Amino acid sequence: MLFAAAYPERAGDLARWDDRVRRWVAADGARVVGYGSFWPVRDRRFRTDLTVAQEHRRRGTGGRLLSLLADAARAEGATTLQARTESDRPQVLAFLARRGFVETMRMHRLVLDVASATLEPYADVERRLAAEGIVLTTLEDEQHRIGEACWQRLCAAHHAATDGWPDPDPDPLADPPGQPTVAEFRRKYAEYARLLPEPEPCILAVRGDEVVGFAGPIGTGVRPALRGRGIATAMKLRAIAGARERGVTTLYSTTGNPAMLTVNERLGYRRTTTEVRLVRRLDPQAARRTTPTARPTAG
Repeated sequence: MLFAAAYPERAGDLARWDDRVRRWVAADGARVVGYGSFWPVRDRRFRTDLTVAQEHRRRGTGGRLLSLLADAARAEGATTLQARTESDRPQVLAFLARRGFVETMRMHRLVLDVASATLEPYADVERRLAAEGIVLTTLEDEQHRIGEACWQRLCAAHHAATDGWPDPDPDPLADPPGQPTVAEFRRKYAEYARLLPEPEPCILAVRGDEVVGFAGPIGTGVRPALRGRGIATAMKLRAIAGARERGVTTLYSTTGNPAMLTVNERLGYRRTTTEVRLVRRLDPQAARRTTPTARPTAG
């Protein structure tokens, strides 16, 4: 299939498609030479995929298909359309830029050889934090200690820590996001945990009755007022040490935060690839008729 060939790392998405995904193909006779889709991500912000068979590129197929996708998404209420591609694909980046897509962030993928991680220079960071009243624990241990209240504290910490995080899908027309309910946060946590190749403990940094940092399935974050003290480094160190104890040889991470990228690389993580995220604003008044050689697929 054209999609699986273009995105082999996402071949598993095929089994997870649901009725929110709208799909089209471009055809040359009976042969499919282009594929495009879109789906809502949050409120009026949509994502899109697009690929064209190698021998049909630079013939206008991709441009016509993207115009159809943009118009159809706009008709369904989308105000923005997000596309993603790898940083080493300059032709794709240029194609998207010519059609109004603007880069919003870069998500770096990293890998760590656990045995060769650089830990020694930071051996005293956890002791230093403890002197400031900040101790490390796990979500599991905290749940045993204080019960369900730990989820409320982690939810509050996650909401606070997202302040300043790069947004891959900004929408100036959207209201600022409010703090999710604990139930909503727990669903999101479980969703992210299911995507991990193997179970991963969530490390917490706690000061008194407050969670001030976390590292695990939902990423790594620290409350803004306490950044720059080595909390993120300490939590990553604890995670690496735990991986060594469990016999894990390789750890993977992703981040779009420059500060977190620096922390990871200092500990020995190596950057492998970088995904560029770009967004095009869709003006509801700018709908136009298009006549591409494309047809919708089922679903």
